[in-house]
Amino acid sequence: MKKRSGMLVGASSKSASGKDFAGLDAAAGPFTVRRSYEKKLPKSWAASVAGIDVGKRASVWSCKPDLEELSDKALDKRLRGFVQSIPDSHVAFLTCWHEPDAKIRGGKFALEEYLPAFRRFCKIVKSVGKPRVYTAQIVEAWSGQHPKKGSTYAELWPGDGYVDVYVVDGYSNTGSGKKLWGPAVKFAASKDIPWGIAELGCVQKIDTSWMRTQAAYAAETPAGGAHDRCAFLCWFSNSVGGVVATPGTDPAARATAKKISKKYYTAPGSFRL
Repeated sequence: MKKRSGMLVGASSKSASGKDFAGLDAAAGPFTVRRSYEKKLPKSWAASVAGIDVGKRASVWSCKPDLEELSDKALDKRLRGFVQSIPDSHVAFLTCWHEPDAKIRGGKFALEEYLPAFRRFCKIVKSVGKPRVYTAQIVEAWSGQHPKKGSTYAELWPGDGYVDVYVVDGYSNTGSGKKLWGPAVKFAASKDIPWGIAELGCVQKIDTSWMRTQAAYAAETPAGGAHDRCAFLCWFSNSVGGVVATPGTDPAARATAKKISKKYYTAPGSFRL
């Protein structure tokens, strides 16, 4: 199998709509992917918070539709139309209910509610057949480091064939390099699919050495599939959850992120999973 080496580097920003993303991109980019979040399922890609990415960068997008409606196929038509509206040239990684492990531990919903809904989401997305749209499962690095019955990687897995890329969120308070990402990389490798990082950030204070170490590990570490490294890396430039916005407005963090963006620059138009 011929290996692919592209790694998209980007971020989320404080504004859900992305109105502040251009400024962050100028200061810490050039970013080739943007992480965005949405509650309800929009009518079209253009109407979604990720609509601003088209023609500029790839998208890592998640939503939180009603799980029962998803499972009962009540959202099939809307979801199918939404995916069909994504331009064929656009690279997008889609998921619903990112970090389901945390939601299950917190009592938001049960594993038995999540799995059929997530399977349905992936099945509909893949059935549309968009050439550059991929399904993703996004979990916490913490859950791989500290497995808890009912929310382990293995229990959350929907079954082979549903997920194109295994994605993980990780922060500086739980480690670095292999200690932080190793369990997720190992799990992705066991399913023969590539891995990605959807949230990456510092917790107590900005640590530019830690930032560089995570980027290097991502660029040097393959999982499964055709990729010889992490498929994408997105900084969490937000303080939601009590973390430090990374790179946020910190000059040293922005300069570090910019160097990383330039070093691993991959044009979105050339990216293939």
